Amino acid sequence: MKEPVKKFFLTSILMMSFTPIGYANNVIQHANGEEGQLIYHVKYDYDAICKVLGITQDVYDQYWKEGLSIVDMAKKEGIDQHEIINYFVTFHYQEMQKWRKKGAMNEHHYFHLVYELKDEIAEFIERNPNKE
Repeated sequence: MKEPVKKFFLTSILMMSFTPIGYANNVIQHANGEEGQLIYHVKYDYDAICKVLGITQDVYDQYWKEGLSIVDMAKKEGIDQHEIINYFVTFHYQEMQKWRKKGAMNEHHYFHLVYELKDEIAEFIERNPNKE
C-alpha cells in the first residue's frame, strides 16, 4: 500500500473509531455511597453528522483528508455553526438522559458534565489532526 494512502486509511479508521470521553474531574459520591469518578463515554454516529452537514461519508472523508474540521465542513456547505452545535448539544442531552434513567448519572454528575460540555463540543468540532 502506498504510504499516503496507508496514512489516510489509518487516520480514517482512527477518527471513525474515536470515542470522545468526558470526565467528572472531582471525586464524588456515587448513588451506592462509594467514592469514585463518573466516566461519561459516548460514541458519535458519523452517518448522523454527515446528514447534518448534508454530505456523504465519502465527501466527509475527503474533507477530513484535506484538513477540514466539522466546523470548516459546515462553512463550506453553507451551514451555520449554530446548527452544528445544536446537533451536538441535542445528542449529548439525549445520551445524558439515558444515563440518568439507568441511574448511572445523578444530578451532580449531570450538572458537572453540562458545565463542561460547551468546551468539549467546541474542541471536537474545531479539530482535525490533518489541519496544517
